[in-house]
Amino acid sequence: MSATTTPAPPTRPRVSPLKQTLRLTRTEITLFARYKTAWMYLALPLFFAFLSMQFPSDPVVAGLGVGELMMLSMTGVISLIIGLGHASNVFTARRESLVLKRLRVSGVPGVALFGGVIGVVFTFSLLLAAVVIGLVMAMPEGGFPRDPVMLVTAILLGSIVFSLMGVAVTPLVRNAEMAQMAAMVPMMVLLFASGGILPLEFLPETARTIVGLLPALPAGELVQAAYSGYDVFGGPEGATEQSVLGLWGAALPSLAVLVGWIAVLSLVVARFFRWDPRQG
Repeated sequence: MSATTTPAPPTRPRVSPLKQTLRLTRTEITLFARYKTAWMYLALPLFFAFLSMQFPSDPVVAGLGVGELMMLSMTGVISLIIGLGHASNVFTARRESLVLKRLRVSGVPGVALFGGVIGVVFTFSLLLAAVVIGLVMAMPEGGFPRDPVMLVTAILLGSIVFSLMGVAVTPLVRNAEMAQMAAMVPMMVLLFASGGILPLEFLPETARTIVGLLPALPAGELVQAAYSGYDVFGGPEGATEQSVLGLWGAALPSLAVLVGWIAVLSLVVARFFRWDPRQG
């Protein structure tokens, strides 16, 4: 008599990390839209962009005045406000409520969890950037951005940098309220170092070089260059019009700064991020 074999239980199809990231991004967008504090993060960049309009409009680069250039710098750091504020808040709250632990136990990889939040930061940063760019285009000397690819690249890299920076804040705090307060310190420092609130031309060359090693100024200058087509890296004074390839060549140091910050922050998050409130 032949032995009967028990059929193996059906296995669930494996979902790739990319599909999980896209699904989580869609969920994060829905949650973000329902999150009241998120609307504050969306309103702040528009508020600062409005303040920039009060600066002189005398042409500086490609017919753009100081106010327009500051608005473009603010476009590059919209993800700073959303990324630092939102990412630090939600990851701390989910850690304390054991949501992160449950997701990890269920097999969701960390790259998908982080990617979902980065995706929502990028989505809303891009939407707000379209609004601010539309305001600049509506001005007398405005026009269509010279290099839209560089503009989107700047917003994407900024979204990754500042979201990871927000995640890196979470091991330092115990709850979401403390995370909001802790995130405000680097947020304000980087906002003032971006050129989107105050022009940085008054800084000595050495100080401006140091500020340029922070991620906010390169992100803002990339947007300025992408819109104007001028090599504004290092300041608008003496900037010259460039071809598309020439513009990307001039942008390499700023791109390297942003990529370097992504690498460093990824290592910090991988080493110190806490999935469980009882860790550490």
